[in-house]
Amino acid sequence: MNKKKNKDDRKVLTLRYRMDINNHVSFIDPCCDEIPAQLFGQLMSAISDVQYKWNRDIDNIKNKQNEEK
Repeated sequence: MNKKKNKDDRKVLTLRYRMDINNHVSFIDPCCDEIPAQLFGQLMSAISDVQYKWNRDIDNIKNKQNEEK
């Protein structure tokens, strides 16, 4: 039997993030291997939406906790 060696065609997308003392997140320093610009733009747009929603939800939770005090 002949074994085929599969070429690993996976690419790497690295995304660093930072959280401040208020638990707000910032995605920084995206890095990737050979990705089409349009796909990269769509990924960054989606990540930006996640960042915005996370930070908004954190603020809403903190505001709710402050109102209960």
